[in-house]
Amino acid sequence: MVNPTQEQAEAIDAYGDGLDLVLQAGAGCGKSSTLKMIARSDSRRRMTYVAYNSAIAADARRSFPGTVLCKTGHGLAFDPRYGRRLQRPRQTAHQAAQALDVRSILGIIGATPTIPTDLGHPKAMTSKIIMRMALDTIERYCHSADDEITARHIPHYDGLTKKNARAELERLVLPVAHAAWGDLQQDESVLNLSHDHYLKMWALSRPIIPTDVVLLDEAQDTNDVLSAVLLAQEHAQRIAVGDSAQQIYSWRGANDALAKFVNELGCAELTLSQSFRFGPVIAARANLWLGLIDAPLRLTGWEAAESTVGPLDAPDAILCRTNAGAMGIVMEGLAAGRKVSLVGGGGDIKRLAWAAEALQGGQPTDHPELCGFASWDDVRQYAAEEDGSLEVLVKLIDEHGPARIVAAADGLCSEQQAELVVSTAHRSKGREWPAVRIHADFRAPKPDQKTGLVILPREEARLAYVAVTRAREQLDDTALAWVYDVTAVSA
Repeated sequence: MVNPTQEQAEAIDAYGDGLDLVLQAGAGCGKSSTLKMIARSDSRRRMTYVAYNSAIAADARRSFPGTVLCKTGHGLAFDPRYGRRLQRPRQTAHQAAQALDVRSILGIIGATPTIPTDLGHPKAMTSKIIMRMALDTIERYCHSADDEITARHIPHYDGLTKKNARAELERLVLPVAHAAWGDLQQDESVLNLSHDHYLKMWALSRPIIPTDVVLLDEAQDTNDVLSAVLLAQEHAQRIAVGDSAQQIYSWRGANDALAKFVNELGCAELTLSQSFRFGPVIAARANLWLGLIDAPLRLTGWEAAESTVGPLDAPDAILCRTNAGAMGIVMEGLAAGRKVSLVGGGGDIKRLAWAAEALQGGQPTDHPELCGFASWDDVRQYAAEEDGSLEVLVKLIDEHGPARIVAAADGLCSEQQAELVVSTAHRSKGREWPAVRIHADFRAPKPDQKTGLVILPREEARLAYVAVTRAREQLDDTALAWVYDVTAVSA
């Protein structure tokens, strides 16, 4: 058994005191090995390790002692009676709208209703689009700790942000969301059940987990629904481990359970700051971002690791801010005759391309990034006026066309065969490569017109921190040189 570092020894001792605990563990700082040390230090108590995803849970089952039950939150919530519904064929939003009879729920007779977009053009709200938005609303509700579905669960849609548009969304979407959730709670639902649906039903039942100790991993990206369940396990000792600086999924309902544990349980907070992934030079780059967001820890690089920072001609992986940016790199690589892999596959890119193609052909789309627009020209205009990722998408679609983008996505190979791996920074989380380049679609924030301050959203800073800490040996973060110009970080 490897001897623990001083920080790890302090964590094991804190566990031994029997108190709830939060461990802030920086990138590559041995959080998983620390949890295993804690588990091995006490064979008398039943422990439940709650993993971020099924792959991590499967790995944990192979390496944790037999006294530890290793599950995801969904694994804890699963009931075999859900199996049949989960195995149904895929149900499109159009099929779901027909099965639930959206027009009947809303009392629509005759013409399709419309709502005003931010650009003033009428947007047709077909039953398919209303159903898609209702399902998105249910998904956000399922990620929350709330007991009821309300207007605040309706997602933000680009192009439909003004007061009148939001009011119309509430009028059309909320009744359908309520009807859909009522159906999903029935054993013979007409709508397809998802894993998030049964997790929410389990949480609403106020479950008691039969365990002495709960070990929550990747706690910074835990949805409120699971956090609330674990916080309610007052009979158990609770230990949450993660890195608040790596909280990058708030846009899909994740929240920082580490902060919740500290605030609601009043527990001690210890740190693991010795990284075993990279050397001091890359650690110093990571600390730039940690300092910017005023994180509770700074990383110490591993002296035995030879790490460098500077331009790279042939990185093992290129990390992008957006799906569109990633696809641009994929197309460049394929055009140069290279074997390219995209982490997560090309499905997201293809769905975006098909949505753009629909708008170009005068058809509506239910894609969440583009459903707020009445035409492709509206997307172009919005992208030109707003400072956001749509500008990258518009450039990609206009330069290459949807058909070429879909063909490129179909030309991807596996990571094992690839000469180059491309990933969004979000999908890179939990991964590492020897040599990493950060792509230029991590765009510098613009100075505030009134104050002149260069303000960076906090989650963007956290995403950059995740990206630079994926490199073990070589890092090219030239695209992030603007970090030195940032004067403030927003909430």
